[in-house]
Amino acid sequence: MKTILIIIMLIIISGCDLQSMGRSVIEYKKVSGQISLGDTKENVLSILLPTQKELDKYPHLQKSPEKHIKDNVLVEIYFMRSSINRTGVVVGDEFTPYVFNDGKLVGIGWTTLGGAPSQVQSKSSH
Repeated sequence: MKTILIIIMLIIISGCDLQSMGRSVIEYKKVSGQISLGDTKENVLSILLPTQKELDKYPHLQKSPEKHIKDNVLVEIYFMRSSINRTGVVVGDEFTPYVFNDGKLVGIGWTTLGGAPSQVQSKSSH
């Protein structure tokens, strides 16, 4: 009986994950066309981050921003969930990277970074 209850709870939780991802992807697609190269980081994030708000409840469904300095330029990369892979493994191509140099948008998409990683993390790792 306990096993059945646990399985049912896992199915419900997975369903919530998929619904949240679906809503985030739909909202992202509605506004992503408003972004242009050269936009400020503040402008881009003010448009895109609200589309990802639904995922705040599920950090394992997000990809954290990255930053580093290259040639004295601050490079920041933000990843927005832009699609869903239903295999249970969170892969890089479910996200669209936005690359900023010193606060200006200089790249959108994985080609800017040399291609999407094949696997980011599994759903089971929180």
